[in-house]
Amino acid sequence: MRLTEDEKTALRAVFPDRPDSACTDCGGYHLRACPRIKLQRWIGEGAGTGNRVEVEYWPSGQYDDDETIYPEDVWSEADNE
Repeated sequence: MRLTEDEKTALRAVFPDRPDSACTDCGGYHLRACPRIKLQRWIGEGAGTGNRVEVEYWPSGQYDDDETIYPEDVWSEADNE
Protein backbone atom coordinates (compact mmCIF):
# COMPACT_ATOMS: atom_id res chain seq x y z
CA MET A 1 0.00 0.00 0.00
CA ARG A 2 1.51 3.30 -1.07
CA LEU A 3 0.59 6.01 1.40
CA THR A 4 0.47 9.70 0.69
CA GLU A 5 2.11 12.10 3.13
CA ASP A 6 -1.37 13.11 4.34
CA GLU A 7 -2.25 9.45 5.04
CA LYS A 8 1.03 8.94 6.89
CA THR A 9 0.36 12.06 8.97
CA ALA A 10 -3.16 10.83 9.81
CA LEU A 11 -1.87 7.41 10.86
CA ARG A 12 0.87 8.97 12.98
CA ALA A 13 -1.82 11.06 14.72
CA VAL A 14 -3.82 7.93 15.53
CA PHE A 15 -0.70 5.97 16.48
CA PRO A 16 1.79 8.55 17.80
CA ASP A 17 4.11 5.73 18.85
CA ARG A 18 4.95 2.85 16.61
CA PRO A 19 2.89 -0.17 17.80
CA ASP A 20 4.89 -2.82 19.63
CA SER A 21 3.67 -5.76 17.62
CA ALA A 22 2.88 -6.46 14.02
CA CYS A 23 1.57 -9.60 12.37
CA THR A 24 4.10 -12.38 12.87
CA ASP A 25 3.26 -13.81 9.45
CA CYS A 26 3.58 -10.76 7.20
CA GLY A 27 5.15 -8.08 9.41
CA GLY A 28 2.36 -5.58 8.79
CA TYR A 29 -0.79 -4.31 10.45
CA HIS A 30 -4.21 -5.36 9.15
CA LEU A 31 -7.73 -5.58 10.55
CA ARG A 32 -8.67 -8.92 9.05
CA ALA A 33 -6.92 -12.24 8.65
CA CYS A 34 -3.40 -12.03 7.29
CA PRO A 35 -3.57 -11.91 3.48
CA ARG A 36 -0.28 -13.80 3.25
CA ILE A 37 -1.81 -16.97 4.74
CA LYS A 38 -3.26 -19.40 2.25
CA LEU A 39 -4.11 -22.16 4.74
CA GLN A 40 -3.69 -22.77 8.43
CA ARG A 41 -4.67 -25.64 10.69
CA TRP A 42 -5.33 -25.34 14.40
CA ILE A 43 -5.85 -27.79 17.24
CA GLY A 44 -7.56 -26.84 20.45
CA GLU A 45 -10.02 -24.01 20.81
CA GLY A 46 -9.62 -22.61 17.30
CA ALA A 47 -7.93 -19.77 15.48
CA GLY A 48 -6.29 -17.35 17.87
CA THR A 49 -6.84 -19.39 21.01
CA GLY A 50 -5.66 -22.86 20.03
CA ASN A 51 -2.31 -24.01 18.74
CA ARG A 52 -1.51 -23.49 15.10
CA VAL A 53 0.05 -26.67 13.83
CA GLU A 54 0.36 -25.89 10.13
CA VAL A 55 0.52 -22.79 7.97
CA GLU A 56 0.88 -22.42 4.21
CA TYR A 57 1.64 -19.03 2.66
CA TRP A 58 0.73 -17.64 -0.74
CA PRO A 59 3.83 -17.20 -2.92
CA SER A 60 5.38 -13.74 -2.79
CA GLY A 61 3.49 -11.29 -4.97
CA GLN A 62 0.48 -13.58 -5.32
CA TYR A 63 -1.64 -12.16 -2.51
CA ASP A 64 -3.43 -8.84 -2.07
CA ASP A 65 -1.92 -6.80 0.73
CA ASP A 66 -3.53 -3.50 -0.28
CA GLU A 67 -5.14 -3.21 3.16
CA THR A 68 -1.93 -4.04 5.02
CA ILE A 69 0.12 -1.22 6.48
CA TYR A 70 3.80 -1.98 6.87
CA PRO A 71 5.67 -0.13 9.64
CA GLU A 72 8.36 1.13 7.29
CA ASP A 73 5.67 2.78 5.13
CA VAL A 74 4.55 4.99 8.05
CA TRP A 75 7.42 5.27 10.49
CA SER A 76 11.09 5.72 9.70
CA GLU A 77 13.94 4.41 11.83
CA ALA A 78 14.56 8.02 12.89
CA ASP A 79 11.09 8.03 14.49
CA ASN A 80 12.25 5.36 16.94
CA GLU A 81 15.25 7.34 18.17
